[in-house]
Amino acid sequence: MTFDACFIQYTTIVCFYGRFVYGTIYMKNGRREPDLKINGLSAVFAPMDIKEPVQIGEASERGGNGMARFDFSFFQLLFKILGRQTGEISKVDYTPQKPHFEGLPIEQPFERATPESQGISSERVKEFLLALDNDEEANPHHAMLLRHGKVIAECGYAPYERNMWHITHSMCKSVTGMAIGLLIDEGKLSLDERLVEIFPRYAGIFGLLRLREVTIKNLLNMTSEVEFSESGAISGNDWRLGFMSSNLKADPGSKFAYNSMNSYMLSAVVTERTGLSMYDYLQPKLFQPLGINEVFWEKCPQGITKGGWGMFLKPEDAAKLGQLYLNKGRWNGQQIIPESWVEASTKKQVDNGRFGYGYQLWLEDRPGGYAYNGMLGQDVIIYPDDDMILMINAGNREMTQAGHQTDIVRRFWGLGYEPADVLPEDPAAQAALKNCIKLLEGRGSFVSPIERGGWRKRPCPRPGISEYDLIRMLSGRSYELDQQHIGVFPLVMQVFHNNFTDGISRISFGEEDENLTVLLKEGEETHKLIVGIGRAEKTEITVHGEPYYAATTGRIATDEKGRLTLVLNIAFLEEACSRQIKLYFMDSRIEVRASERPGDDIISDGLSYISDAPALTKIPVLGNIMEGGGADLLDAAIQTTIHPVTFGHLVKQEDAEQEDAEEKDSERKDSERKDAEQGITEQGEAAQEAAGQKNAE
Repeated sequence: MTFDACFIQYTTIVCFYGRFVYGTIYMKNGRREPDLKINGLSAVFAPMDIKEPVQIGEASERGGNGMARFDFSFFQLLFKILGRQTGEISKVDYTPQKPHFEGLPIEQPFERATPESQGISSERVKEFLLALDNDEEANPHHAMLLRHGKVIAECGYAPYERNMWHITHSMCKSVTGMAIGLLIDEGKLSLDERLVEIFPRYAGIFGLLRLREVTIKNLLNMTSEVEFSESGAISGNDWRLGFMSSNLKADPGSKFAYNSMNSYMLSAVVTERTGLSMYDYLQPKLFQPLGINEVFWEKCPQGITKGGWGMFLKPEDAAKLGQLYLNKGRWNGQQIIPESWVEASTKKQVDNGRFGYGYQLWLEDRPGGYAYNGMLGQDVIIYPDDDMILMINAGNREMTQAGHQTDIVRRFWGLGYEPADVLPEDPAAQAALKNCIKLLEGRGSFVSPIERGGWRKRPCPRPGISEYDLIRMLSGRSYELDQQHIGVFPLVMQVFHNNFTDGISRISFGEEDENLTVLLKEGEETHKLIVGIGRAEKTEITVHGEPYYAATTGRIATDEKGRLTLVLNIAFLEEACSRQIKLYFMDSRIEVRASERPGDDIISDGLSYISDAPALTKIPVLGNIMEGGGADLLDAAIQTTIHPVTFGHLVKQEDAEQEDAEEKDSERKDSERKDAEQGITEQGEAAQEAAGQKNAE
């Protein structure tokens, strides 16, 4: 495409006397025609409507001196989020995928044993579990310890439950590596096979030239150097095409460059060679033999298992995958993964600036140790020299083997620790460990059952306001929000699952079984949260057709202005993330403040990790602003997006009910209209078919 031929609309941001201004600039016949519109005095980003970057020849379209399409798509989405747009803001088609978690019994469970019988003291295990809990940064959800193939301790930190599946993030890359090992063992693939030979129809002439040296091994050990990275997952529906038409940052194999799209392409290779999604391919070969009966793995819009993220797995089933490699690929006497592949995968294949990287897994500090590692604290750590496995799910800031959680693990079980073969049983220490786990799981309490019974007797931190009084005061109230840009989902979950908020428009309160209920109207859905004051209450909500368990804990307080405050901590039990919503009551008004954990620091780090700052400078005008100090303004806008604030006003219950009825009536009419249109279409098609048959006769 030539410069003169293009007529492209894109939007940029400029800063004018401390205000944010947005403008639409047209490029026509090589001349800019600006149409700037001031967005008042509001210090927020205006909704962005970036269409496409200017393309100048092939070099710019494929990367070159211009901006890659997937980088530009990333900034499109970023500016939409900063502009507080809601609804279908992604370029990737959304289809509900996640099923309801059934909670099936564990098949082929590990044998349980006392720590002492396996050479580890119960006191050390207890101190380890407490160290995770006491560290505010660690934020553990699940922990399981095994030695000699036996579980010596397990804990579901309240409100998270022991046997509920949990997002694994990049931990599942190691499972993708297993699938490739199976495919190679079957003779359907080789390590030195080139990607362009597997996907010639996606490469094109330029892809054949650029990616001609990228091999399966480069994908496995993260040395492909392909630019199409995690941000590509928001650029459109065809990720294979995006990867195969991308530029290279350096020669393949030259250095380690972590990229989740390498894992996605490995999954695509499995599908290309077997005709099955990787998830379906692994069912009879891996999951079923290990008794993994409840696992879910998200797919891309074209039906390919994501490979590098998107898996939900139970803690004990995750530990089974660690034990499988510890056993050199054997399970119950059956060789599941070739031993030679396990050995190759767990060797240092490339230097990563730490302990090394194998095939889709990280090497650890202990000699021979390795880990299936996922962001935000998802780990299966294997220590072959000690015949030991640690499985942890969490919700913290950890990225690639660095953080408080990893420090605690290495302090207790890393270099220098040598367990015994066996220790004398210690009933007192074992009882203390059991009691500790009971308390961490919320099944124990220092409060007697009589004192706990009934809502009227539950203590409340705000003098003069009991839980009973709060429910009586709030029940039946509804507040309409002035702006609808806060979602029940944390921002991290919205992006990872391509499930973006419609914005909460109304907050209502009620009572159910002596508990406070909070109803959040978001788009066409209403999420009902059961709130326990000082304790978590579990419920299941559906967000755009996908069910998620949430446990909500309430806290009553008074802020510095003397306002009654209700703090809602919403833990998504299958996820690493949680949402906090603070409600400040002011007569007929309400202030709503939201935040999430892991919070702004991990999101800011993630933005830097996904797309580097120099890409911003490739957008005309914006690049000049970024170089002139606009980065601070961008960062400020990110902070207000991560910590959104809005207000609302009290509405009469009958008005809220009437509005709900009108919305339902409108939805019914829309449904009837669509059905009628479908019927007309079907009648027309039937008439055409009949006419065609008549003509044929």
